[in-house]
Amino acid sequence: MPEPSITNRELTGHPEVPQDDEGFFEMRNRVTLRFPWILPIIAITAGLIMPAAAFAQTACPPTINSCGCTIVKSGSYKIGLAIDSSQGLTPAGACIEIASSFVILDGGKKTITGPGGPTPTGIGVWVHHPFRSDFLEFRGSVISGFDVGLLIQSRQTVADDVTANSNGTAGVELFKAEDIELTNTTAETNLNYGIWLRQTSVSDVTDSKTESNGNIGLYVGCSAIGPTSSGCGGGPSPGNYIFTGNIQANANYGVALDIGAKTSIVTNQVLSGGTHNSKDDLFDANSSCGSNKWFANDSTATNNQAGGCIK
Repeated sequence: MPEPSITNRELTGHPEVPQDDEGFFEMRNRVTLRFPWILPIIAITAGLIMPAAAFAQTACPPTINSCGCTIVKSGSYKIGLAIDSSQGLTPAGACIEIASSFVILDGGKKTITGPGGPTPTGIGVWVHHPFRSDFLEFRGSVISGFDVGLLIQSRQTVADDVTANSNGTAGVELFKAEDIELTNTTAETNLNYGIWLRQTSVSDVTDSKTESNGNIGLYVGCSAIGPTSSGCGGGPSPGNYIFTGNIQANANYGVALDIGAKTSIVTNQVLSGGTHNSKDDLFDANSSCGSNKWFANDSTATNNQAGGCIK
């Protein structure tokens, strides 16, 4: 059987942002991520409001009932109704943008729906750089029909219980992000990646379900088409922890670490329905897995590495 491939299409669904100029990421004590919701609450109580970026956009009200607004002040917000792109998007093409630190967003179990089609465009929810300490509790909200369902470019942000299905480039993308907690995420039937960690460091992905995506379930790297022999020229993605995931039936790989994805841990990835991914269930492009650790994963997962470094 010939190996499946994905069309190398140009990703134009969302604009690039300026390169993060903070230099090399520092490995920090991960314990501080356990209860990051404390930070925004303390900050809001004390009146420590971070200045918002000067976006010429409609400011979101505390209860968001339509697409096309930007959160520009710290505080608590809630999605009150099912919303969709036909109501209008921000000038940058997003349904909701977050351009402030110390934001709490309650998804309210509401759907966020994009234009859909064979080449979806726009972004469902976009958390901007250089903001930090935002807390997104979606409570099972489904984001679908966008190029990227949830895009996070901030640091010390938590996103919990989101479903991002039937999007284009990725269901969830962490891009130039740091210290992110992504928990209880379902990302299925996206055209390319379920979850994409792109130039992102020291972040945790836990309790994920990435199945039936058009390329890779969960990819750590920089290429639009998956692991390459050249690695990431724009910056690697070191120090990420990927714990407890259901992976099956993705067109190429279940979980794949590209060259430069160093000092990462991948554990407890299973085939929930027993259907293997077309190329490898687990893949590490670094020779002998480099400094990465794979352990306690599904015993039936294929292993491309000599010496059995993927376990």
